Amino acid sequence: MIKHIPVLLKEVIENWITNPSGFYVDCTFGEGGHTKELLRHLDSDSKVLGIDIDPMTVETGRELEKQDSRFTYLNTNYTNLSSYISSNGLPKADGILFDLGFSTAQLGDPKRSFSYNNASSTLELKYGLEGTSVYEILNEYSEGKLSSIFRNYGQIREHRQLASLLVLSRKKEPIVNVQQLKELVEGSKIFSPRRNKNPLKLIFQALRIECNNELNNFSRALEKASKLLVSGGRLLVITFQSLEDELLLDWKKKVGQTLKIPDLGLVLSPLFSLRVGGVILPTRQEIELNWASRSAKLWAFTKEREE
Repeated sequence: MIKHIPVLLKEVIENWITNPSGFYVDCTFGEGGHTKELLRHLDSDSKVLGIDIDPMTVETGRELEKQDSRFTYLNTNYTNLSSYISSNGLPKADGILFDLGFSTAQLGDPKRSFSYNNASSTLELKYGLEGTSVYEILNEYSEGKLSSIFRNYGQIREHRQLASLLVLSRKKEPIVNVQQLKELVEGSKIFSPRRNKNPLKLIFQALRIECNNELNNFSRALEKASKLLVSGGRLLVITFQSLEDELLLDWKKKVGQTLKIPDLGLVLSPLFSLRVGGVILPTRQEIELNWASRSAKLWAFTKEREE
């Protein structure tokens, strides 16, 4: 199996740590790359919580728990972080990380279809046990709902034609695997040639987002982030595509503006600020070593005050 390389590792560590003895949360533990490096830079009395919804991460998480008493692993959706912290009497975090990409293990798993190059894979794009199956989406969703998903989550111009194609095809036989879907799309003439835009990539992106309720879950997590961080704490997000960027920018506008309270004569500073210098991109050297990092962006926010 190809080893997973955590993206922007040096940059994440540099911007994540504010207190070497603090409490940190990795909301997308994955194969543990960022967390393991974080632990190397923290003091002996620090604490780190790693969360991941994917059952594939349990073995790595449990093994790291045995190796390092500072670390705790939790196999759940990161939307449950707030309730977990409150129910276990944990302190506010000094830093929280969201890495919105998927791992090499997920891409290479033949039982799943995170990569449309796994032609023999069944149509399975769920990160965990929750969510809607791709089979249900492709074979049971209405034409209108399919069209909406491909428009909103895949930004596919031919969303109506694609939805119609799928509905017509499933009337003959159910769509059950990656190869069948690929042949259906590649055999159609609904997609006009477009530079650097593979329709299969956009289709699988849309299906994955719908399966896992990705954008809604991330939006909910962002809304809770300020209550889970200490003042001066860091919120780090690694995005990989424009829909994630847009969602984060909308949140930034809301928490990054000065708040005026005329009745009290108060002017409150922004709740969060983006690091000076803005978004961090991978270096040319990193992209050469890890092609998957080419579209990554690191957003490093500081919580400036209590609400």
